[in-house]
Amino acid sequence: MPLYFSNHYDEKGARLILAAKESGNQAARNLLALSIYQGLHQLIIDLDITDEIGLIGIPSRASVNRVRGRVHIDDLINSIISIHHSSKLQSPSEVKLRQLDILQIVKKIKDQSGLNKIRRSTNMSGAYLATHPELSSKNLIIVDDLTTTGASIRAAISALSIVNLRPVAVITACAVTSHL
Repeated sequence: MPLYFSNHYDEKGARLILAAKESGNQAARNLLALSIYQGLHQLIIDLDITDEIGLIGIPSRASVNRVRGRVHIDDLINSIISIHHSSKLQSPSEVKLRQLDILQIVKKIKDQSGLNKIRRSTNMSGAYLATHPELSSKNLIIVDDLTTTGASIRAAISALSIVNLRPVAVITACAVTSHL
């Protein structure tokens, strides 16, 4: 499955993601959203998508959302959709973006930041449950701000496959390509 991202993860990317996630910094979130949108724009061209796209966010733990006072991935996807509506890029403006809130966490998972690739995979295995969306879009795209080992993405793909949903791509702002 193709992974689209605009930036390799580095110290600047780490600070930007933390500012958007933990501090609720709207400028940082907008930069992340713009970065993801650039990848989305390329994805639309590469896959020759002309109809609706369903954006599926990787959820955070409920306790984290409570501390933040918001759902970071929802804010990020809403910003991506806003950029798409106002974009001057030459992507088909008739392509509709729709947020699909169809993944939920169903097991206790640890904060991934201190875990290696194997522990992340174990931590995320069976972590999500997917519900089938009301629409029948064949263009499902998983969205996250960062991909390091791909454990969350693999867990999401697994949950989606149980309800016969097959994403066409994954898109993030940053990726640690050495771990993928």
